[in-house]
Amino acid sequence: MEILEQIKLLSGNTNEALISLIIDKTIIEISDYTNITFDENNQSMINVLVDMAVVKLNRFGTEGLSSQSYSGVSESYIDEYPHYILKQLNSIKYSKNKKWGIL
Repeated sequence: MEILEQIKLLSGNTNEALISLIIDKTIIEISDYTNITFDENNQSMINVLVDMAVVKLNRFGTEGLSSQSYSGVSESYIDEYPHYILKQLNSIKYSKNKKWGIL
């Protein structure tokens, strides 16, 4: 299944222009974090791209909201990626270094 289709399915968002923009920005973010050029044939990179894009889409429109309370209902948002995404990013980042004997 294509990346765009995976993200649409998982997020429920069908705005292809918005999803494509988020994909492009997330690819740059992954490459910057890992110091590895994004490889569309690397399933680990695709998995983390999809997970990160879904998080970004779910947060879209609520950026900067740290806490909100109304009628007895309270909301707060995390400002970092969930642990499972950071674990995936670090795995990609450090697997490159292990291949070259850097660690």
